[in-house]
Amino acid sequence: MNQAETIPETFLGVGYTRDRAGLPLEAVRVPVRQPADEQVLIRIAASSLNPLEYKLADLNFMGRTPPVALGLDLAGVVVAVGPAVSGVAVGDAVAAMADLNGDGGWVATGAGGGDVGYALTQRFLTVRKPPSLGFRDAAALPMAFLSAFAGLYRAVQAGDTIYVPGGGGGVGHLAVQMAARALGAGLVISSGSTPQSIALARQSGAHHVFDYKRDDIPAEIARLTGDRGVDLVFDATYSEHSFVETAKTVRRGGSWIVLGVGPGRTTRLVETQSPVDAILAERGARRVDVNLLRYFSEPATLDSEARAFLQRGMALAMEWATRGLVVPHIGRTIDSTVEAISAGLQSLKAGHGVVGKVAVIVDRDLVPDTSSDR
Repeated sequence: MNQAETIPETFLGVGYTRDRAGLPLEAVRVPVRQPADEQVLIRIAASSLNPLEYKLADLNFMGRTPPVALGLDLAGVVVAVGPAVSGVAVGDAVAAMADLNGDGGWVATGAGGGDVGYALTQRFLTVRKPPSLGFRDAAALPMAFLSAFAGLYRAVQAGDTIYVPGGGGGVGHLAVQMAARALGAGLVISSGSTPQSIALARQSGAHHVFDYKRDDIPAEIARLTGDRGVDLVFDATYSEHSFVETAKTVRRGGSWIVLGVGPGRTTRLVETQSPVDAILAERGARRVDVNLLRYFSEPATLDSEARAFLQRGMALAMEWATRGLVVPHIGRTIDSTVEAISAGLQSLKAGHGVVGKVAVIVDRDLVPDTSSDR
């Protein structure tokens, strides 16, 4: 193992101490584990909020034994690497995703602990950060970017007509940019429910953005496409109502791509009957389920092709951001405290969070010039 600085045995993170404890989160002391063969240990500079974190606190569906520290999106500095790691070295600035079966890197600033957090990542989910991209923006990309990438990268054909509902969301605004600016879609349609989310979807490159609370979107898309429908839907909304409505917009023989647990299972606890598959079957459309959980919760099960695909996604996240093609919109920046993170996740859970992403500044020594609460 290659290591440069003195690394503490533990740090005070932000997470949960009881199974299915839910929100608010707590300060939790967790060990700093040393990297195995293909792992990287990162001192965390910045992170961001994702719905997955409050879902883990609510359900602990990975079966972890608490205490568990959260904070899965990471940007920071490599402090140790496993013996089989190449391509990144101690001292490198990187962006990454932590393992779901390990601890994240949020720190409970001001709760009696140090202000330094650490997390282990897999080498294939770790990429060097370009100097022109700040830690905060780099940390807003990994999970949301890979979610859009896994759904769209091999699916979009040049000139396609695509519908991305929720184009002001954390995944949605990146998916709109990816389709419109990086993958060559011909017409990108999106939707939102507030002036801010609709504006972000437009700013991200959507050609038409509808208000899903007011507009009959299947009818509007039929009108725009001459009753043909869209070639591809990418639905990352985790909403049964959205799933049903977006399925109605797919053309005959088109593709309906869903992120996460899919129709009839949005609660994770109870499976209900959903009409989505029948709607798609009537159109001869293909359903594609995209779920990132196994990619970074069970890394040993992934073959070389899957690892290469995700590593390619992480590299393109950095490249496209520096080229201005797929850039995270930071709707708010908060400090890494139990109170601020819990409040931010509660807003996401209630469905009235800020548009784009909420960034978390973890280490002010590494990110000294970024204002919080904006």
